[in-house]
Amino acid sequence: MADKLEIEVVIAADGSVRLETRGLKGQACLAETADLEKALGRVVRRERTREFWQQPAAARGSARRR
Repeated sequence: MADKLEIEVVIAADGSVRLETRGLKGQACLAETADLEKALGRVVRRERTREFWQQPAAARGSARRR
């Protein structure tokens, strides 16, 4: 079964917006939220979660040359 991928968008009373991703490993979160960030305006701060530092599933394993 595939992992669940989520992007949570929280809009505070002061108008600030927070995007939080879940299930996206490595820099995939940056690619997935790029259009949202562009539409919303300037990025003030970015916090990287534990998932950011993990390798995407496709990049795991080893390659053998025959």
